[in-house]
Amino acid sequence: MAEGASTISEKSAARARADVVSLRPSTSGPRSEATGGARDQGFDLFEDLSQRLVTSHEMLERKVAELSGELSSLEKERREAQVEKEKIANRLDNLINFLPGGVIVLDSTGRVTEANPVAVDLLGEPLEGMPWREVIARSFKPRSDDGHEVSLQDGRRIRIATRNLGVDGQIILLTDLTETRRLQSELSRHERLSAMGKMMSALAHQIRTPLSTAMLYAGHLRNGELDESRRGEFTDKLSSRLNHIERQIQDMLLFVKGELPLNDYVTVEDLQSGLEEALEVPLNTSASHCQWLNSCAHVHLRCNREALIGALQNLANNSIQAVGKGAELLINFKHEVVQGQHWLAIHLTDKGPGIDPELLPRVRDLFVTTKSQGTGLGLAVVQAVARAHGGAFDLRSEVGQGTSATVLLPLTQPLQRS
Repeated sequence: MAEGASTISEKSAARARADVVSLRPSTSGPRSEATGGARDQGFDLFEDLSQRLVTSHEMLERKVAELSGELSSLEKERREAQVEKEKIANRLDNLINFLPGGVIVLDSTGRVTEANPVAVDLLGEPLEGMPWREVIARSFKPRSDDGHEVSLQDGRRIRIATRNLGVDGQIILLTDLTETRRLQSELSRHERLSAMGKMMSALAHQIRTPLSTAMLYAGHLRNGELDESRRGEFTDKLSSRLNHIERQIQDMLLFVKGELPLNDYVTVEDLQSGLEEALEVPLNTSASHCQWLNSCAHVHLRCNREALIGALQNLANNSIQAVGKGAELLINFKHEVVQGQHWLAIHLTDKGPGIDPELLPRVRDLFVTTKSQGTGLGLAVVQAVARAHGGAFDLRSEVGQGTSATVLLPLTQPLQRS
């Protein structure tokens, strides 16, 4: 196109120049010499203007050719971009259709413009073109236990997430949680059954020692040659052990409920006396020894006496079982002041093998144990009892050096003495 335009321009220019020459009059003769100069000057001006016009026309032709080429290139790029956009759109459509969740797109008026197959399966048809409010009324059936989820008419439960698209509308993501919730419910049921079994085992662990003692006293009572005073003594001890078992069961129930009434107002001396009595059999049967220190014997404490003694007994039993025969324990009752708050600190120390550093942070969790036959309830009970008293439980251990346990209990009248 550009070559043709150039050829035409050249021919036109040549023809124009020839026409100008043919029109130029002859300048010979004396009459025409005066006017010939002016006429020649006019023809020269006309020829110059014609030449300029031809040149401008040629430039215009070239510019048109350039613009035509650029326009053709831009059109080609536009077609290529359109093809690429169509590829991306098809790829996105395929991706949305294969997503495991439902995808719904709403326009600015709240009407469904797009819905993938999963959304259609969850909410039913029709969807596209329907107002979202009508879809909700038709397909959803909320229940009181939905929480952050929503139930559908067929009982399935979904989670809804929305994202604003500005003036273009909104995109809604639907996730079917029905199977997930079913599996979670099944797992929870198995965990509850497992926890119940462990709890029964833990309860047996808690009452085994007092039950063995009660059976021992009952065996003595079968002796027909026993005098009345001894019989009365064994009867009282048997009754005491049975009462202790009953209280242990009650404490277990309180532990499960997370509540503990603090109805006892006792001295630290009385607390120590009860703990000494509770540890008499375990210490004797294991040939172990306990050193007792008490620098605040007459300080009074608001507590649940039996639950507290049971928790401290758990600590001592753990130490005895960890060390084995001939364990050496130290139990120290001290009055301490921390940040202006008065506390009864009960320290129990042994010289056992210690606890693995990796296990130490978890041994106070329920059912975590270092013993092959343990239930993992003992230290959990200690921590629960300490917290129920408004106190704290700390455990420190070093492998090969032993373990030190501390129970902190708040004192309202720390220096009251009898």
